Order: sequence, then C-alpha cells, then structure tokens
Amino acid sequence: MPGSERTRRPDDGTSSFIVLVLDPVTGELDSYGPYDYPGALVEACRRREEFDRGDLVDVLVAVVPLHPAPPADGA
Repeated sequence: MPGSERTRRPDDGTSSFIVLVLDPVTGELDSYGPYDYPGALVEACRRREEFDRGDLVDVLVAVVPLHPAPPADGA
C-alpha cells in the first residue's frame, strides 16, 4: 500500500501506531491497536470502507503514532 502525503510513516522512530476513529455527530471516540505501520494502514482502510458502506462518511479514521508513557517513577 503506497503512502501518500497523508499516510507517509513518520521518520521519528515510532514503531507502534493506533487507529483513531471519531464520529463528529455523536462525539464518540475510539482507538484500536497497537499495530505496526502497515498493519495500522490496513485496519484504517478496513474501518473506512465499513463506515462508507454504512453511509457514515463524516466519521474520521486516522492512523496516529503511539508514544509510550514514561515510567510511573519519572525515570
């Protein structure tokens, strides 16, 4: 799956990604993952197609990097 300007993998060393889904009508927000980058793109495409079939074209589906939280001890 070739990357476009909107789907190009970030060059910051991120290795985990989530698929973020936002319904602006209901305000519902959900996330799925983590995935590697190709896996996240496949999942995002699958979800986009599913929403399009249901005529839910306003639902936002995005692939975003997952940045691990620092350890609880602050180290």
